[in-house]
This record gives sequence, C-alpha cells and structure tokens, in this order.
Amino acid sequence: MGIWWVRTDPCGIFSAALTVVLVLYAQFVVVRVVLLPWYGFTFHVITYSICSILSIISHCKAQFMDPGCVPRNPKSLPPPPPPGVKPTGPRICKRCNTVKPFNAHHCSTCGRCVIRMDHHCPWVNNCVAIYNQKYFILFLFYTSLCCIYSGVLLVSRFISCTHNIRMCSVSGGQAALCVVNFVEALVFGLFVIIMMFDQFSAIFESGDPDAAYSHVKGMKKRSRYESLKEVFGSSFNWRWFFPVAVTPQIQKEFLIECREAINDYVPPPISTENSDGQTANRPMEQSVNTNKTD
Repeated sequence: MGIWWVRTDPCGIFSAALTVVLVLYAQFVVVRVVLLPWYGFTFHVITYSICSILSIISHCKAQFMDPGCVPRNPKSLPPPPPPGVKPTGPRICKRCNTVKPFNAHHCSTCGRCVIRMDHHCPWVNNCVAIYNQKYFILFLFYTSLCCIYSGVLLVSRFISCTHNIRMCSVSGGQAALCVVNFVEALVFGLFVIIMMFDQFSAIFESGDPDAAYSHVKGMKKRSRYESLKEVFGSSFNWRWFFPVAVTPQIQKEFLIECREAINDYVPPPISTENSDGQTANRPMEQSVNTNKTD
C-alpha cells in the first residue's frame, strides 16, 4: 500500500496537524517541565514517552493509509444497464463510477467508495474504515492514556508544591505551560475517551443484525469478541495493542468484498426486435474479466 493523503479538505489537514502538535506539546511539558526536574529520568518518563510515540504512530497510520477504497479499474466494471432498466447486479456508484459493494459507502471528502466505512474523521483527515479502524482505535486509546497520565502527574506535582513551596523552583512560564497542559488533558482527554467508547459502541452494534442490519435477512448475530476480531483482524494477541501491519485476514476480507461485487454481476437483458416484429430479450455482453479459460 502506498501513502494515502486527502488534500481536498483544508480543515481536515489543519485538524490532523493540530492533533499531533497537541500530543507533542504534552510530551514536552510532562517530560521536560514536570518529570525530569521532579523525579529525574525514571520509569514515568519511559512509560509516558512510549504512550506518546504509539499515539503518534497510530495517528499517522490512520491518516496516511488507504482506508479501504474500492479499486478504480474500468476493465473490471460491469456494463451499465440501458435507460429504464433496473440493474440486476451490484450497485455502481454514480459519483466515482466504480462498483459499490454492499458494505461500501461513498465519502464525499475522499471522493471514493470505502468498504466498511465508519465515518470521515477530520482529526485524522481520513475515513475510518476496514484498513485503518484499528489504528484509529489505538490512537484514541493511547491518547486517552496520555491525557489521564499527564493529568494525574500535574495534580500530584501541584499537591507536592503546596506542601513544600521551596522545593518547587518553577518559573512563571513553566507554570503557564503546566496550566495549558492540564486544560488540554481535561478537554482533549474527555473528547478522545468519548470518541473511543463511541467506536466500541459502533463495533458492537455492527454485530447485532437487529440494530445495525435489520434489513438483511439471515444475518447471524455476532458476539462482541467476534466483532472486535473483525476490526483487529485476528484473535486476541499482542498485535491488538500495537500499530503493526494490516493482517492477511483483513486483506482477504477486502478482496472478497470487491470480487463478489464484480463476479456476482448479472447483465440485464437488451430488448431487440426479430423479423416478425416481436420483442426478444438477449443478454448483454459482459465486460467483466473472468477466470475461465478456453
């Protein structure tokens, strides 16, 4: 997969850049202003730095990875039905002119149909879908940890200073940095925690056909664990907690969605008149590439 970058949304570009700046700002204040002068180089510095690094890596993965766009391949597109004839195959997106699988939705910002699209998030300037939803959840998770961690450290530092003011050699500028960081930990932390729980709620709801896909007959209800496995691409293991490469299972599911949408296409009939003036139907020639050999 190459680098994917949405350039059509200036607000999204600004919001994504601001998010990274806020994480880096908190990293600077917590480590350089709070921890090192107070505790020195301890496990707190290492733990908080690891959470910040994982948060930024997850954010970059969610932002610069193809979220799961349906490939643009005109040779694999079925022929459009004639005017007035109801299509009998998969949907063809009128906006991006590509096959639109059942689980795909068109994103007006990205300008593409995206498989298992959850939403378009300006904070990562990208759609959250089949390929990058795991990274988006990890970004929310590690950012939440950073906000909680920094908030607890700042409150502890403030309490220790009130007990022994002479031991707190903090300048006015450093105090202002800490106040801004504390406000960031409260506001930004509350925001990402709500977003994270909203993501899990949407994931669990997607496994309930009564709530999410009531119009689909025969769909079996999945457990919450199975719904999480679908997002993370494997059974529970250490890879769930790290922004590693997309699993082969997710890649396989993506290809199945695309191939089924194309291969299941049944061309609508074309009405023709024979020599007796009677109307006859003949199948439309299909331009879809198949695997049949002569």
